[in-house]
Amino acid sequence: MTEPVLIDWNDDKRAEFRNGVMLARHRLHLAPEFTDLALAALLNRHPRELIDFCTMGEDPADRESWRAGDPGDMSGGELLEAVRQGKLWINLREAMNTDPVYKPLFEAVFSQLKKLNPGYKPVRMYGGILISSPKAQVFYHSDVSETLLLHVKGRKRFRIYPPRAPWLSDDCMENILHRTQTEDVPFDPNWDADAATVDLTPGDFVSWPLHAPHRVVNLEGLNVSITCEVVTRESVMKNAVLHANGALRRMGMTPRSTRADGLQAYAKLAVSRCWKAMEKLTGRASRPLPKSETTFDIDLASETGFRDRAAA
Repeated sequence: MTEPVLIDWNDDKRAEFRNGVMLARHRLHLAPEFTDLALAALLNRHPRELIDFCTMGEDPADRESWRAGDPGDMSGGELLEAVRQGKLWINLREAMNTDPVYKPLFEAVFSQLKKLNPGYKPVRMYGGILISSPKAQVFYHSDVSETLLLHVKGRKRFRIYPPRAPWLSDDCMENILHRTQTEDVPFDPNWDADAATVDLTPGDFVSWPLHAPHRVVNLEGLNVSITCEVVTRESVMKNAVLHANGALRRMGMTPRSTRADGLQAYAKLAVSRCWKAMEKLTGRASRPLPKSETTFDIDLASETGFRDRAAA
């Protein structure tokens, strides 16, 4: 794109970026790379091992209903149609930062973010493309990296909760970082009263603080969003402290501080790195838990867009 991607940044947004829930506007929903034809072509060429195909239940507290499926040899166009008419969620992991068509757009976003926000220095950035059905939802979860989202198609309701107890416990984040649980965390529907709730339309940009739990409910149409995971010095230090606390707890200690600055934080950074090195040397490195086994096949003939596999 020849024009800036982000179009309404100001001092208020600059102050809120990464510190609170911040809304802005972008132009990517106007880009030809996000037409149905272009997205179908991307689905055809993106490595299938880097694409998640999922569905879910109706209850926002039933995170166990999230499960994985198999697209078989369906084309990109067929997959888009199955998503449009069914209840499916597709994540093209790292498409924005690896695909030669989309990578220039991704780089333009972060080039502008760095210029608009002096001192913002991402260490690494990853960008996926989410394609989901009109009635799909994403359950309550907390991301390890700093995260931001640019919405492109459809309408969705985004709820973002404070990144502290009771909405998120230190124990949960320690377990996520030690990969003994997924990023899904326990949810109480009563917490919706405490959430920042925003309805996203094409061209909306939203960011939120590190680890802030959030959940999403689609409202209308085929939904397409760009989700960006960003590693920063701040996120590295915060995650190292929490990971070290989890390691110390596994050694029988009771760490209390989660401060990510000062000498104690750097000492915990060393503890975290030593723990990870020890796991690697002993062959006991943690593995992320899969969300589910493959339990369905995508099927255009079904009104849900898929058919369940018979139980073994």
